[in-house]
Amino acid sequence: MTRNAIARLLAARGWSDADLAARAGVNRAHANQVKNGRSLPTVATALAIAHALGVPVAIAFPPGSSAVRRRVPPLASRRPTRS
Repeated sequence: MTRNAIARLLAARGWSDADLAARAGVNRAHANQVKNGRSLPTVATALAIAHALGVPVAIAFPPGSSAVRRRVPPLASRRPTRS
């Protein structure tokens, strides 16, 4: 299954991103970004989301789960910019 833990937990409860955001006290857009792996939550936000879902943090954010990050090439391989 490609969906992350938060998406599965929301689906099991029939909650929307707005429902999670309201219960966790976070912005709806940020809740969506965290759910879709586009943003890493702070510890406080992760705790609030897990608490709102009624699960331990390790269930909402299992070890090894993280946001997808863009690969940035090392400075040596970047093309110089024109001034």
